Amino acid sequence: MKKTNVFDYAKWFLENNLDTPRNTFKGNMKLQKLLFFAQLISLAKNDKLLFEDKFCAFENGMVMENVRLLYKNDLDKLLNYRRKDFSAEDLEVLELTKNIYGGEEADVLSNMTHQFEYWKKYLTLSISNNYKNKKKAEIPNEELKTELDNIKDVLDAYEIMNSQEYKDTEELDY
Repeated sequence: MKKTNVFDYAKWFLENNLDTPRNTFKGNMKLQKLLFFAQLISLAKNDKLLFEDKFCAFENGMVMENVRLLYKNDLDKLLNYRRKDFSAEDLEVLELTKNIYGGEEADVLSNMTHQFEYWKKYLTLSISNNYKNKKKAEIPNEELKTELDNIKDVLDAYEIMNSQEYKDTEELDY
């Protein structure tokens, strides 16, 4: 199997119509946040990165700049991109991301990314004299591993809410 890259994952989210509303700033922002949360879920669940590309800390949260620019400037190219197949493990990460975060609005997801200390740190580092230095906004992938507790808690809660035991208790008539 050929190695996947960030565009393969972006294409999967597009195929699942998760960049809503499509071809807008908000659709692009939502796609960015879904890529970010997928990366964190993969790190929390499988202790591995989905892709090697680095996120940048921008005002509206975490951004995969190469995907953001392609979406903004040539969405057709991204929509027509022929993605590679995923491993079962990576597909599970994508499905979890879709199920947990896919129904949220772009602004909500953006605000969620503002809770991460590395977002705050690299956003501050990247702005100097009202000038944005995108290189200084890049977050090393190693830093993504430093704040996985919240994602692990979300995954645990999701697993409980979808367990048969939980579903059985919902059916009890008190």
